[in-house]
Amino acid sequence: MNILFLIHHPELHGSNRSLLDLSEGLRAFEVSPFFVLPAQGSLSALLEQMQFPFAVLPVPYWLSNKKLTLAQKLNLRKEIRQSSEQLLGLIRERGIDLVYTNTSASPAGALAARKAGIPHVWHLREGFWPDFHLKPILTHKHVSKFILRAGEVICNSRDVLRSHFGTSGRSAHVVYNGVGTQAQFEQRLRASCSTPRPDVFTLILPSVLTPQKGQEHAIRALAALRTQGIPARLVLAGGGKPDYLEYLKSLAAGLGVQDLVSFVGFTADPFPLYYQADCALVCSDYEALSRVALEAMSCALPVIGKNSGGTPEIIVNGETGYLYNTPEELAGRMGELARDRSLSRRMGQAGWERAREQFSIEKCAASVYQVIQSVMSKA
Repeated sequence: MNILFLIHHPELHGSNRSLLDLSEGLRAFEVSPFFVLPAQGSLSALLEQMQFPFAVLPVPYWLSNKKLTLAQKLNLRKEIRQSSEQLLGLIRERGIDLVYTNTSASPAGALAARKAGIPHVWHLREGFWPDFHLKPILTHKHVSKFILRAGEVICNSRDVLRSHFGTSGRSAHVVYNGVGTQAQFEQRLRASCSTPRPDVFTLILPSVLTPQKGQEHAIRALAALRTQGIPARLVLAGGGKPDYLEYLKSLAAGLGVQDLVSFVGFTADPFPLYYQADCALVCSDYEALSRVALEAMSCALPVIGKNSGGTPEIIVNGETGYLYNTPEELAGRMGELARDRSLSRRMGQAGWERAREQFSIEKCAASVYQVIQSVMSKA
């Protein structure tokens, strides 16, 4: 089966990593993927390395960061139509059987599939615009209706389903992302157990440096631990704008914890950092389904995550980590695990077992393939 996967962003962000994992899993079902992405970047480089075929074409959003005039809206609709015509050419040229849109940011794939008379699947990996901080050119009601009518819908968490459709999306499917194969889970557990840990309890927050990801809260919580005499250190792994990086460094210095916060920059392979840590943090304002939490759990780390978005669907509070609502609760939970490493290890093991059962690539791919089979049988 030839499937065209439409991608809205050219870099290796979480949604694209999850799609690549899914594509690997779908190989067991004789799926031949072809990717369309809007520009060259780290994603295209990895696709070349993995020997996945792809094309670079415009993927215009039906979103904007400002209020558009009628003329601007009409021009954006024209760009979307033009994109769908280009996709239609690819569909015919490559004998595509199904179009799979990996985002809610663009309707071009759905329109192209409709013109080609082939099935379409939406895979929504973000809530109704809180991830983008952009607004649609249509109303929420019109967007949701279009998505539900333009093909089968997969959401990566119950929170995403509620965010987009409320109670009207009962026909949509919830399929959690896979973050590793069964073999990879076993390998990561062995690597985690065999890697020496630092003497000081180490927390890791691997996310792009931006206010929405909550690095500031993590630094302030670390400072609170220091005032209580609880030894701990924080590793911030991720790139970001230089001015925000400097702000975070100045904040750490002002709070007297600059020697306890490490800024290691972006890394394409975060797993060695997980193996050297004791606990992972998810301090984002909103995460549809945190890849950081899933990756950390696959390495037997407990996760302390903000009680919002899809994070409560991942963490079992008090068993595989903790959920928190306030900065004070974050500091308290960090201190609790820093004082009791045996508790941290027990929670990490419980998280690993939960992730292996619920968030494997094999389980995700099998569930998605069932949806694909269903929509193909109706074509």
